[in-house]
Amino acid sequence: MATYQTSAFVLKREDIFEADRLYYLYTEDFGKIRTIAGSVRKNSAKLTGHLEPFSLIWVELMAKKGGDLFITTALSEINILGGNTSPNQIALFTKMSDFILKMLRGQEKDEAMWNFIIESFWAAKKLGVGPSDKFLSEFKSGFIKLMGFGADFEEAKYYLGDFDML
Repeated sequence: MATYQTSAFVLKREDIFEADRLYYLYTEDFGKIRTIAGSVRKNSAKLTGHLEPFSLIWVELMAKKGGDLFITTALSEINILGGNTSPNQIALFTKMSDFILKMLRGQEKDEAMWNFIIESFWAAKKLGVGPSDKFLSEFKSGFIKLMGFGADFEEAKYYLGDFDML
């Protein structure tokens, strides 16, 4: 079984089975990945606090038979969302995360995309409680452009499918 270490940004988590969670990460070395953290919902789990959504973390992954990736170690570096957040900021972060997950199909290292995602979430944090619609639109446009479609949402819809969120 191979192990990998990388920096990652926690985009989303979902509860699965009795005590496990599925995590969607955007990693510096592998791009978007889906991983499983076993028994992380138990009271005695040590990984739980390190795997909060919108956190920048260092993670060790283990590939098992069948290609599934499991989180064996995680250390939080910083939670970008932080403690003093408004519901508007949480909603904006969630919309940005959902957009990333819908747009990126598979694992592919992309340093420019890594930097764009991290910088965009920091910029969203600094936005505070102000209007987020313009910011979200600019984020989507920059994301689409970085993927190679220019800022043309119609062209992106043609190649990637007609997403309601474009």
